[in-house]
Parts: sequence; C-alpha cells; structure tokens
Amino acid sequence: MTEEKLFLNTLTFEYPKKPVKFFFSEKDDAERKSTRLKSPVLVPKEVKQTQKYIDLFAGCGGLTLYTTFDLPTEEFDAIHIDFNEPENEYLVKKYYNHKLEKYFRFYDDVVVTKSDITDDIQVWILSNGEKKQFTHNGKQYELMEMDRFTLRVKFDRFNNRPYLLVANDRPAQLLNVPLAKLFSECPSDPFMVQAGITPSMINYVMTREVRKNKDDKNYVVRKIDRYEYLQSHNMYCPPETTRPILGGELKRYFGLDRHEEPRSFESKYIKYREKIEAFRKRFLNTEDIEKIFHHLAYNFTEVNPLQIGQTSSSKRMLKFGKDENGNAFKNPRQQMGVNFGPNIKCPHTDVRMIFIFPKSSLAEARGLIQHMHDGGYKGQSKPLSNYIGSNVSYADSSFHIQFKDETNPVPEIEKALQGDCYRNKDERIKYVGIYISPIHKYASSRDTKECYYKIKELLLKYDIPTQCIDREKMNTMIDKDNRTNKANFVYTLQNMSVAICAKLGGSPWLLDETEKKELIIGIGAFRSDNQQYIGAAFSFDNTGVFNDYSYFQKSELDELVGAIKMAIMHYSAVNNPPERIIIHYYKKISRKREFKKVEDMLHSLNLDVPVYVVTINKTESEDIVLFDEESAYSSYNYQTRQNESIKSLMPYSGKWINLGPSKDGHRYLLCNNTRYENERFNAMDGFPFPVKLTIACPNRNDEIETPVIQQLIDQVYQFSRIYWKSVKQQGLPVTIKYPEMIAEIMPHFNDKTVYTESNCLWFL
Repeated sequence: MTEEKLFLNTLTFEYPKKPVKFFFSEKDDAERKSTRLKSPVLVPKEVKQTQKYIDLFAGCGGLTLYTTFDLPTEEFDAIHIDFNEPENEYLVKKYYNHKLEKYFRFYDDVVVTKSDITDDIQVWILSNGEKKQFTHNGKQYELMEMDRFTLRVKFDRFNNRPYLLVANDRPAQLLNVPLAKLFSECPSDPFMVQAGITPSMINYVMTREVRKNKDDKNYVVRKIDRYEYLQSHNMYCPPETTRPILGGELKRYFGLDRHEEPRSFESKYIKYREKIEAFRKRFLNTEDIEKIFHHLAYNFTEVNPLQIGQTSSSKRMLKFGKDENGNAFKNPRQQMGVNFGPNIKCPHTDVRMIFIFPKSSLAEARGLIQHMHDGGYKGQSKPLSNYIGSNVSYADSSFHIQFKDETNPVPEIEKALQGDCYRNKDERIKYVGIYISPIHKYASSRDTKECYYKIKELLLKYDIPTQCIDREKMNTMIDKDNRTNKANFVYTLQNMSVAICAKLGGSPWLLDETEKKELIIGIGAFRSDNQQYIGAAFSFDNTGVFNDYSYFQKSELDELVGAIKMAIMHYSAVNNPPERIIIHYYKKISRKREFKKVEDMLHSLNLDVPVYVVTINKTESEDIVLFDEESAYSSYNYQTRQNESIKSLMPYSGKWINLGPSKDGHRYLLCNNTRYENERFNAMDGFPFPVKLTIACPNRNDEIETPVIQQLIDQVYQFSRIYWKSVKQQGLPVTIKYPEMIAEIMPHFNDKTVYTESNCLWFL
C-alpha cells in the first residue's frame, strides 16, 4: 500500500463544557448593540423552553428576538445556552462569527465582510506582493491584489467535534483610483463612441474612514460592500476616497479580459496550503483567538482512517472502437484509446466538411482541411474519418463560405446560406461546419463574442452542427510546433474530431460497465449576462450512452419535472421501467417544493422506485480541501539531466472522504484527477481540487445502503470520463458540465427549437 497522510483545511476546537450565559429580549437594546435573530432556527432550545418566551411566542404567532450573546445587558433576560445541544447549532455558529468579526477589527490591513447567505466571515487582506500596472487610453492605473479567506464554523458529525474551516478564496483586485477620478475621466465630447466609466459598471467598493477612539487617537476603518447598496441606503461612500474592486464590467472596459492567463503546471494545492498556513500562523495562533475558540488546534486536521474510501480502479476503464481481434479496445486513458476509433460510430454514411473562414486565411483553411481529411500532421495525426467511424469528404466548393468582415462575419455567412446549394442540399448527406474564427476567445466586446453563437444558430437551421477553432490560437500552436520540432497541434485535432463524432450522433468512448436498469439524469444551470438562468436536463444510461436533453427557464419547475418524466418514458419505452433513478443536481434540491413535484410525477406513472439525488457543486470544492502530505511526482530536470521528486499535496484519484451527515443528506469529498497509484503522473494533466457531493434519497427517508453509496460515488467518478469535447480528464461529471454548456448557449439563440435532434451533442 502506498503511503499517504491525508488532512483537511480545518482546525478543531472544543465547545465550552458548561452552558454559557446569553442575554435575550423581544426588544432591541437602547444602544442598538444587539443582534436580531431573524430566523426561527436561531432561537435556542433553552429560550423555547422558558415560560416567558413560550407565552410571547404563543401570543403573537411570530416573535422577534434579540440577543447580545454573552454581553450582559440591562432589561435582557439571562439564559444559559448549551453549545453541545444540536438544536442550538445555528445560534452557536452566529456567536462565533460575531466574535470573529470583532476580533479582526483590530487589524489595520484587514477588511471583514459577511456572506449574505451563509453568514460566514470573509477576511480581505492587502497583499504584500507587487502592485500591477497597466495602461489604458494613455493613462496608467494600478491594481492592488487582495488575498481573501473564508472562516466557517461547522460541526463534524462523523467525529462529533466542532471545527473552524480556513479556506483560501480566489484573490480580488482593488483598482487604486478613487471613484471621483474615474467618473471624471469621461470624454469631453458627449458624442464620442466610447463612453467613460459609469456607476453601473461598479459592483463592490472599498471605503476608507478615519475615526477617533476613546483616547482621541485616529484609526482607520475599511469596509467592502456593494456600491449600489451603499448609495441606496445613504451609507458612507465618499467618491474622493472610495475605490472599486475590479469586476467583470471594469475588466471589459479596460480590456483586461482579453488576456488568457498563462497556464501553470505547478500544483495549486501547494500555494493554497501556503496561504492558509500563513493566515493561521498570523491570526489563529494568538492568545486573543484562544479566548474565543478553546483549545484551537495548532495543525490542520488529520483525517480519521474510518472516513476514507476509494473508488474501484476498474471504474476508470473505458471502451473504444474495435482492436485487431474485433473486440472493443479498453484503456483508462482517452488520449490513447481514441486512436482505435469510436465505440459507437457516427450513424451517417456520407459526411462532408464545410469550411467557413476569413478570406485572409485561405492558406490556414487549406492546411486545416488537409489535416482533418488526410491526417498526417507532422506524420502523427489521423484523419477525421478514423475518429467518427464514417467516410468523410469535402463538400462541393459552392458550400464553403469565405467572408471579408472579420469583426462581424454574420451578415456574409447568413447571405451565403441562402444560396441554392444550401436550399437544395441533398438530405442523404450529413454536413458539418468547420469555422475558423478570427475573433479571439478573449475579445472584450459582447457583440464580437455574440458572433460565435449567431453563426452556430444559423448553420443549425440547416441541420449543420459546427466545430469552431480560434485562428490565433491555431497559428500560435503550429508556429511553436515548427520552432520546437514538436507536434502538439495533434491534440487539438484530436479534440476537434472527438467533439465532431459526438455532434454527429456517435459515441467516441463509453464506460466499461454492465448495463443496468437505471436512468441517470443531470440537471445544470448557467448565469448569463442578463442575470437569467437557463436549466437543462440530460439523461444517460449507466454505461454513458446519451439519450436526450431538454432545456427551460430556471423558474419553469413544472417544465423541469416534465423533462424528467419524458426521460423516464423514453427510457422505459426501450428498456422497460428503470429500477432506480439517479439525479445529478447542480444545487441543493428543495424537498418541499422541487422533490414533491418529482414524487407526484412518479406516482402518476405508477413508478415506485428509489430516487437518489446527488448534489454536485458546479465547481471544484475550494472551501473544504483534502491534502496528502506524502503526495509527490517525478519530473525530469533538463538542467541537471535527472528526475526530481516534486511535492504536489494532491491525493490519489478516486480517494473520497466521508464528511458526515447533514440535514440535506450524506456529504462526501471526492478526488477526481489523474494521479493513480503505481503509475506515472503528468503535471500537464493539472491539479484539480476535490468535488463536493451530497447524496440523498428523499422518497426512502434517506435510508441508503452502504453498497449503494459506493456505487453512486463511483458513478460520479465515471461520468467525468465521458466528456467528449476533449481527450483530457475532467474534474466534474458530464451530467453537470453538459447541461451548463447548453444553458450557456441557449440565451443567445433567437430560436430555442433550432435543433430538433436531441440525441446529438451539437453544443460541444
């Protein structure tokens, strides 16, 4: 067994052994220093059992309650609160957050905010790193990075102890220019095309106020809040000293969103641990913090061996096309297996490629056509026909579209699609469009970004799925290959070919699983520019075969349940009714509102089967993270000409941790990467953080057998391996990624029913 030492970014502490005297009242105190307990879950058990409050609650039906926690206050009732009582958990958490907020006020370079949703404390620290300078319209600006940390008090129900979670959030950037100066920089000519910075572009701001203490000495109070909130509530935010936090609108204005961050091959676990360790040493190793958290641990928490699980190594195995013996080739690595062709071939016999490209890029288009049709890029790539399992040829020359306007090619493409060749195209031929985009992926203008979606929609109206490639990125990669005598562009060609196979109804590879009578449905969402959400439901069988999808507005709960119903009916018509249904959900499901409708729908179908809801965070978990102190990988050092062992802290792939039960279900942390025991790890595969899962079975009172838990975790792990947009391993399952992808596209389409083949992944 390979050595490992697993730990979490949590610090254990102890609750007070004896009840603590708190102070409560149904009225606010005269100085308004009390905290209003807005939710009934914050009212402790001892208050509910006090006769005075029993009468008050009964008398008015809904009592407003205030507390000063452990601060004695006149006319407030003293009631002893047991911190170890489960019913008091939310009040205890609020108490510790209150203490933390006061504790951090004494640090001049720290700003404390609180989450509106979870009430967690977030600490912003002005970084000691170098300030970034950039120039816009001839003027120089300065960005100051701010490190951010979230502190969350939780109770570990597996080990029965409280802990303080220390999470390193993504850094923020403070634009070191007061709002007054930014707003004054608007163009003097009101009819200029480019307007200046407006208040609507500002989201969060940092205010700075100088106050005097009791000794008449000055001290600085910094706060971070929404600019709109401060204005609308007449709060302190003078434009002469208030500075903005860089958000999406300002990034677009300054053109800072056009630059792709250079890819790092260093383990992000290392930097994360360094950040939280430095934070712990400075702020959580003091006498004052010990007064708040009794016996707060010095080291981060080592994982109890009884919490640790592991997915089966067989769950990595994938099935591709046929080998020389006529059997499906099996391999755990996509990049190797795709060379054997698809597991399920593209169903179309005659596939023809249409190229859409700028006239100035005729030479690039010719080269790409050759690489995709013939293969042989630097003697290493295979033709598209190999990856889709069907014959591929060029479309007639009249189908190819060249355009002049590289900033907005939509009108020219739309006009070309009205030609006779498109209106009279042979329906026996399946066309696929290859679009060479002159518009960089990181273009700031929304109009230029919109071109991608409009072109995709235009071609879909003619039943033509498209594959896009960024011209600049393609040329850069080919140029680098020529300079270094390498063939890395082969991987781009592979990725494009795999995606085209899926867009044409094939399956590049599937899971090496025995088919079971179960239906897996993925439900995801994406937040678009207009702040609306679009939802999508995708259904699969347990081998990864894609069935169909549907999409709808976030508010359309009945449509969502209807989509699940149709998925069940389609599956049952072919395979008989499923024996269990598994829903991968992008957020916590509301049992009263959402799942009740699912139950009613199942009842209408006379289907009494367990429904397992697996909540999967849309992003890798960055709040609670699992580390392996023994984790390292071998890398060749070209200077010393020797292999070196490099620490990574990333646990083995498939390792999972039981985080204990919650009111929403059973919680787990799953490591999903390409670091396997007794195998060489490549840093180019990346260092993804674990995925956070919550597993529930609402229609069986959450009674889930141990083997089923293992199967459901294995399945999440497996479904991250059938991502057909790339041969790279993914950290999240396609049941969450695919719905999010289509939900991102659909708000940009005018015709929401533009493509009727719901069993094809045209959006990849």
